[in-house]
Amino acid sequence: MASIPSKAHQACGPCKKHKRKCDKHLPACGLCLRTGRLCDYDESPKPPPTATEFAALQSKLTELESRMSGSLEGSLSAPSLGSDATRLTWSPQAQSTDRFPSALFLDIDCYKWAGMRLPMPGANIPIEVVTILNEGDSIIETCATYFSTIHRWMPIVSKKRLDLGIPFGGGGPDLALLFLAMKLTITCVLSSETASEDSLYMTTKGFLATLETTGVVSFRCLQALTLVALYEYSHSIYPAAWMTVGACSRYADMLGLSPSGRALNHISPCTTWTEAEERRRVWWAIFILDRVISLGSRRRFSFPGPANTDPLPVNDFAWNEGDVTRAVQCPATTPFSLLESPFARLCHAAICISQVVECKRLSQQMHTEYISGVITLSDNLCALSVALNEMQSPSQQVDEYLDLLGPRCLILSAIYMLLDDHCCPEKLQDGPGYNISDAAKTPEEQLLQVNAMLIVQDISNQLHRVTLQIIAILENDWQDQGLLGQITPFVLDALYCTMATFRWVLSEGGNETIQSRLGDVKRCMQNLGDRWHLAQEYLALEQVHERAS
Repeated sequence: MASIPSKAHQACGPCKKHKRKCDKHLPACGLCLRTGRLCDYDESPKPPPTATEFAALQSKLTELESRMSGSLEGSLSAPSLGSDATRLTWSPQAQSTDRFPSALFLDIDCYKWAGMRLPMPGANIPIEVVTILNEGDSIIETCATYFSTIHRWMPIVSKKRLDLGIPFGGGGPDLALLFLAMKLTITCVLSSETASEDSLYMTTKGFLATLETTGVVSFRCLQALTLVALYEYSHSIYPAAWMTVGACSRYADMLGLSPSGRALNHISPCTTWTEAEERRRVWWAIFILDRVISLGSRRRFSFPGPANTDPLPVNDFAWNEGDVTRAVQCPATTPFSLLESPFARLCHAAICISQVVECKRLSQQMHTEYISGVITLSDNLCALSVALNEMQSPSQQVDEYLDLLGPRCLILSAIYMLLDDHCCPEKLQDGPGYNISDAAKTPEEQLLQVNAMLIVQDISNQLHRVTLQIIAILENDWQDQGLLGQITPFVLDALYCTMATFRWVLSEGGNETIQSRLGDVKRCMQNLGDRWHLAQEYLALEQVHERAS
């Protein structure tokens, strides 16, 4: 007699509906037992929507269009979906017969002289995607929350173009995907749940895969893919985060995207400066993610760096408002003190990470030049840190303070990365793992060790003060549910390095002051872990250091 399985193959219906983690126990899951709900494991495939159901969805979208076309209170004006609104719904008709031109990869010369073009995005939108986007005021609420949180530190979707309703003119599956990805980034995953098992995340990834296999290629898809990579990084979903950032790099290369804002003629040319700036910002966002995601692993980059003459993003306020009178471009080599935009400063901080990696590559080639390069680069990075530190003060408005946290912490992450190997009194071999070399340190290395330790102690104390400020902000505005979303996850690597440094110093000398400061940083990370699961992963790694000390 066959044994009865103890677990179902999929989550129960109530857990799927309420987006809760299901333990899949039979005959009823634990959550349904605790809440008294009827647990249903109906695994039969759902039939396609009936004409009545489809008409109801159409009616829902018409209502949504009506709401969005009216005036909205607040900063987000409502765009109109226009005559192409039905393209945001599930299409029962057969999809377009246009195929992706494989000549783009098989024979680029043939692609050019034959005048081939990418087909218009024409894939069907899955019914579950339509349902998510049609829930209540989903799109309106998603945009409002997105632009007040994620957009503050990763501004890559043009608010002004959405306000004007421009993207809706050609709305199709790629636009639906972008809204879905925006909704994903603002979703708070419960601490007890796994971000990789979130139903919205799985739906978004599935929709991405569907569009890829059906040959849908567009700039909006790249925007959505970048936001998915951001979600995966922020919640420590590996190796997916690493692979998705690499996919963003490939996708941008396929479109011919560049920091100039131009792209190859595979996609429609820009008609406004705001659109060109949007494309530029997506390029820089991929560059930032590629550098940030390599901090801990020290793996090679998948995305090329900018040329010295490539323009940085312009003033964030000017772009948000479409104000061309304030749209002043600066090259990538612009001194840090002259940059106005927090996002441009974030780009500059990512460039600093590239400089550190390039410097460390010299360690096996030219020893004397390497030591000199480390000293020079550390001086430059410390000067940038001081400049940013002077721009921040406890008396600032909370928004202004938080806007500079990302660039400031990334520069400190770069300093940690540069000097970490040189703080140890023992000479370490090249490569990960803190393997001790048989050779003694040279006088130059000893001097570098002393300076490195002083710098690392100083920036660790700086970051301790940052954590106290973050804790104070969260305690003062504890009722503001969106405040955690305004704190970029790009601060977490530097805070983890601070915990590791304090743990090391504590294990060597048992300093009670260091013990207290370590506790403060851990408390801050626990608070941030309520929004970004990456903080929880860093806390788990700190426990590994604690057990080893």
